[in-house]
Amino acid sequence: MRRKSLQKQTIVIVVIGGRSGDWVKEIFVRASEFPRSFGHLSQTGMTIFVTHHGRETHALLPIARYHAIVSAANDSERGPVLFDQGLADWLPFLLIVVDETRAISLANRTAHAVARKAGNVLIGSDLFEVLPALRETMFESYYNRTARTGEPCSFELPQLLFPGSWHRVETFRTHGGVAILARDITDEMRAFRLADTNKALIDAILVHGGIGYLWINVRGRIEEADQTMSDLLLLPRERLTGVPVADLAPIGRRAALRELIEQVLSQGGARRLATEFLRNDGIAIPAICALKDLRGVYGSEGAVMVATCG
Repeated sequence: MRRKSLQKQTIVIVVIGGRSGDWVKEIFVRASEFPRSFGHLSQTGMTIFVTHHGRETHALLPIARYHAIVSAANDSERGPVLFDQGLADWLPFLLIVVDETRAISLANRTAHAVARKAGNVLIGSDLFEVLPALRETMFESYYNRTARTGEPCSFELPQLLFPGSWHRVETFRTHGGVAILARDITDEMRAFRLADTNKALIDAILVHGGIGYLWINVRGRIEEADQTMSDLLLLPRERLTGVPVADLAPIGRRAALRELIEQVLSQGGARRLATEFLRNDGIAIPAICALKDLRGVYGSEGAVMVATCG
């Protein structure tokens, strides 16, 4: 680093090298000397650092470098990942970006498949012309809210592709307009509906009162029993938890009941059996049992038994 005198002012110039062909990288000038040297410093075409007590406080940039920094900042704000067509095409759900006029500026291949169009032909098209099923639905109100206020929205939309289909849609503002994500959740909604149906069926059984219900785990033990089953066996519900189901039958009936449970747990399907249950007072009562395996996302979760006694 060399120290040079310029117009009788002290300016520190950082020089890289040390022989012929040295080039200046940065120039540092004290704040008190900067006004008097401004004319010369502004012609150097380099970044000038103004210091106060040895600490940089301001920088004088050439206009070309200033514009380069502003341009880089604007590109960063645009979010290059959102606008990368190649990356968007790898996403397993629909992605569409529209500008302020609802013209499509980006659409991935899933969006083209949904619209039944060839690649990239959607660019510049009106959103509602490409997907007319979105008109006059809750999507339009959520989209308008996001476009107007910038508030991100998430909601479930039915009938987007075909009757009975469901999609989870998200809308959020980007630098270039509004981005729309949509993922097919038809199977999830069907599973939820089936779960609601099963719950309603169990509630109806409980109201009926003459049908006992047991949830059996994969080891053949009682995971949960309803109040009707508790009343039929004259045992509190908490006493039944963890008891092998086969032990509810008299000794002579246990082998058949145990074999039936093992078949349902290992092979699946539904089975029916006439047996007996032993009440807490030692009396055996006839019972008709029906078992059905309970399947979850990751395999068997046990079985369900319903029984009528008397």
